[in-house]
Amino acid sequence: MTEDIPFIESSVIRFPDSSLLKSCILSEDTVIQGIFFRPGTIVGFNEHGRLWRCNISQDTVIENLPCKAKSEVEFSPEGRLLMCTLSKETEIQGIPAMADSIVMFHENGSLFKCNASKDMIIDGFPVKSGTDACFFNDRRLSAFNLYQETLINGVPCLEGSRVWLHKNGNLSGCTISDDIVIEGITFRKGSFIVFGENGRIIKYG
Repeated sequence: MTEDIPFIESSVIRFPDSSLLKSCILSEDTVIQGIFFRPGTIVGFNEHGRLWRCNISQDTVIENLPCKAKSEVEFSPEGRLLMCTLSKETEIQGIPAMADSIVMFHENGSLFKCNASKDMIIDGFPVKSGTDACFFNDRRLSAFNLYQETLINGVPCLEGSRVWLHKNGNLSGCTISDDIVIEGITFRKGSFIVFGENGRIIKYG
């Protein structure tokens, strides 16, 4: 699969057991797995000859996403894009992702992480722009920063702070915005509390 790739000879690294191409620097314009790469791009392959990681030399469109020059992109064993840095603001699965931000995907293609370019409501939660929002592989939120104080499962969560959710949708962790009594314990504003999937307190500080 990698035999016809034009590379700079001095840049070549091979797998020791098979002598298959592991990485190289491209010497000319090249299409690999349907993706157009410019000379100077560093391409890496897995043991099966599929793209793994590349450091692209120029802005490159991969799976309809504008990937930034001089940045790293990563692929799954099946060839699906897992990570890139955006060269411009781009809507991904309904979310406007910031230019110059890293986006990541689960192996099933659903969004794992991005930085929203504006404050917005996602899954009913106020997600702050310019901070990374993370998702489970079913596209539901798993972690994010709040752009306003929010009550989640009866717990007041502090504006601007990080919030984590369990896959069942229950609160996993947050910094509280007010004094509160939970399970007979008084917590002061600014305390960080971690909850189990069943809503019970695991730890705090």
